[in-house]
Amino acid sequence: MYEMQQYLITTDEVSALSRGMSVHLDPDKIETYIRESENIYIKSALGDELFLDVKKNPEKYQLLLDGGTYETKCKKKIIITGLRVALAYYTYACIVKNGDGNVSRFGFVNKEGEYSSHTVFKEKMMVYSDACSIADRYLKECVLYLKECGMPLYNGEGKLKSNRTVFRVIGE
Repeated sequence: MYEMQQYLITTDEVSALSRGMSVHLDPDKIETYIRESENIYIKSALGDELFLDVKKNPEKYQLLLDGGTYETKCKKKIIITGLRVALAYYTYACIVKNGDGNVSRFGFVNKEGEYSSHTVFKEKMMVYSDACSIADRYLKECVLYLKECGMPLYNGEGKLKSNRTVFRVIGE
């Protein structure tokens, strides 16, 4: 039987933890982007075993998930923003990149409302890149925390994905 997947953040938290968005976005689409972001960025940074344990026992990983301060072995205080905020920014970036597009019998089309206007492609990609850069920075803080604290399930091989498509606008 199909079981509802529990994600590290909710659809409402995407906007609350990253940047403001329209309340009229389809929650199913947002959930799809949360799932993709978790699997592409968060899981690969934590490793499968730790990722599964974080999802199963979030109370054990409150500092990692929600951010805060910790002390290094050299007694230096470090602030981390947390995995949930990183995930919210990755999800926000996916929303910006994909817009309100749908695959239809006419191909990939964008929904146009009575009062909406198209953003320039270059601006859209700048916002996407900016959101991904912020998410990458927050995720890097989390990986450094895992290395410093020696989390038992963290194998130290977490990879930060940065496989973004580069768009070049020609003629401007």
